[in-house]
Amino acid sequence: MTFEHVFADLGGIPANRLTDPQGLAGLLLAAANAAGLNPAGPPAVTQGPRGVSAAVLCHGGHVAMHGVPEAGLCFVDVAGVSGAQPHRGLEVIIKRLGAREVRTDARRRGPVTQAIHPEGP
Repeated sequence: MTFEHVFADLGGIPANRLTDPQGLAGLLLAAANAAGLNPAGPPAVTQGPRGVSAAVLCHGGHVAMHGVPEAGLCFVDVAGVSGAQPHRGLEVIIKRLGAREVRTDARRRGPVTQAIHPEGP
């Protein structure tokens, strides 16, 4: 089994798009749907002194965002098990937030074949 994992650094986002809790919750659900993910519960959106965090946990994946409205920045993470298409969810987020600057990366994740011991042998 593998996971498809995409993530992005987004910039140039209008602040009001990162300060609307209902709008962000709807965006998470739209992104999950586009990625072929089935939410396991409602999205969680919290605002604090260091910006906004929003996530929806899905059966076999997730969609998560961390934004700094006053800087117009948002960091996005979309992952799903084999068969999901997280890049489609990421595309929805980029478009709806109106990001003018986008840097993306993607990885296929899977079983670890060798044990890794950070402390050494």
